[in-house]
Amino acid sequence: MAALILLFLLPAGLIATSPYLSRVAPLGGQAGTVVEVEFTGENLGPVRQVRFDSADLVWLGDSAATKSSVKGRIRIAAGAALGPHRVRLITADGATNSRLFNVNQFPSTMELEPLTEITLRPQVLHGYMRNLADQDFVKFRARAGERWLFDLESIERGGFLECSLSLQDSGGREIAHNEDRNEYLETPRLSFTFPADGVYTLKIDQYRGPQGVACEQNCGYQLQVSRLPVVEAMYPLGARPGESYAVTVRGEALESVTGAYLRRARAAEHYGLTFPYSLPVDGRDRAVEPIPATEVRATRNRLEAHFAIPASAPAGLWRLWLVTRHGVAEAMSLEIDPDTTAINGVLSEGKNRHRVELRAGTPFHAWTLAAQLGLPAIDTVLELWSAEGKLLAEHDDLMTGQGTVIGNPDSSLYYVPEVSGPATIVVADRTSRSGPGFAYRLRLGTEKPGFQLLYEPEHLSAAPGEEVEFEALLIKQPRFEKAVEVWVQGHPEARGKFRADQHFGPSGDGDNINIPAVRLKVRIPPGAAPGEYPIRLLGRAEGEVTAPVEALSTMWIGPKGKRNDTRRPLPEPAIWVR
Repeated sequence: MAALILLFLLPAGLIATSPYLSRVAPLGGQAGTVVEVEFTGENLGPVRQVRFDSADLVWLGDSAATKSSVKGRIRIAAGAALGPHRVRLITADGATNSRLFNVNQFPSTMELEPLTEITLRPQVLHGYMRNLADQDFVKFRARAGERWLFDLESIERGGFLECSLSLQDSGGREIAHNEDRNEYLETPRLSFTFPADGVYTLKIDQYRGPQGVACEQNCGYQLQVSRLPVVEAMYPLGARPGESYAVTVRGEALESVTGAYLRRARAAEHYGLTFPYSLPVDGRDRAVEPIPATEVRATRNRLEAHFAIPASAPAGLWRLWLVTRHGVAEAMSLEIDPDTTAINGVLSEGKNRHRVELRAGTPFHAWTLAAQLGLPAIDTVLELWSAEGKLLAEHDDLMTGQGTVIGNPDSSLYYVPEVSGPATIVVADRTSRSGPGFAYRLRLGTEKPGFQLLYEPEHLSAAPGEEVEFEALLIKQPRFEKAVEVWVQGHPEARGKFRADQHFGPSGDGDNINIPAVRLKVRIPPGAAPGEYPIRLLGRAEGEVTAPVEALSTMWIGPKGKRNDTRRPLPEPAIWVR
């Protein structure tokens, strides 16, 4: 099992004075209920406000507050969107960083130490590992022939716990085990049909690797116990506004599906993207009505759903949800985009070949969307061949890595042809695998290699007249080798420059990543009124006259002072003036 946490050290003192939120416990609650929560961190109390990304979540006030802990209640509307939501605290000293709070459909059960006994019914068990020695046990009685799904989530829901699930019979014999549900997501899931009536125990045990993660900081989890289906693959992975969309889903226990809908992914749901991402992300939450399926046909292992995509559907990341007799099941993501050149494919046997036209001197760009959309296995490789059978260019990973730890296994190939004419793009899996689950979306364009910018840290606060310091982080796309100038709009003194030779990518140890950084400073005007002030960080490659690239902020989920692979793009960066 690959190690989860990457030791990306932040500059000392960069976030020392700002309030910091390290853990939310529990990680969520059931829609239509009021939930008791505890926020843990530094310099927290007293809390003036708790902000969510949706009006469906409301803070009802704290019952106890100190600098390191705030306890209170959250009211969750019955119609709140299922899944992760952003939350942060506003204190007298500024705003904290963001964390996640999740809305669930089933009743909540709280973990008890050392053993939690439950009745086997749909529910969500909330818990967290208190130290490296901690193990959790869940005991229940099951009936012969019943299928139950034990779905433990942490990485996707705001924690950084990497763990395993083991199912034991009444004699303590292990009868089922899972660590990583797929190649890119290191949280476990067990689907099991019980062979006999009896008492069973589910063991939750954490990974104890060489990096020595201090799990008491944010190793929370939620274990969903249900009879929901499991989605293993879907095709196609994209649709266009104003057109019909027919999707085929493959998985387990799909016969219970009675309906389906598409919902635009909110900012907190962008956990499938890894740097550098090749799906446009604006980081803003927009209220968009779900798109219901017009027809659904389901069997045990296969489902077909039909949708009429409105012409007004905004481009970007969407997610498929399945309505079943046992609740709502989250499927995978897809891209809705008006681009008519996009190609949806599946590696049914070996390699796929797609004909393209090259124009001399015009940049050619081809890239895939697969792992970023939640496909559990495929690792695409792109090759560009001339009509004469000459290999012109090839590309494997946007950034090499180990599973989700670092990198992005989708591909992005750039090439500038010297002559015009037909060519062939070949799509394959890196280890030559194929089958119904090996789907991809191939995009074509004429842009040159570029870059993305991040603003770090997310939570900055200062008093009028003070100077605040932050970093610009440069995320390079493949074959981008130019210097980049960065600046803060409206603050002429806040300028910096990245050298062309600064390395972005895996470091020598293979477990870490080098991200070029430039420090910038902004002075708060002496008479500035208290409040939150947007800040626009922009960048442009040296010698270019194109529109500047605007930075996103990002939410890192991991120990304080370290960056890891689990992140969410965030709305406009801002400075809190206290």
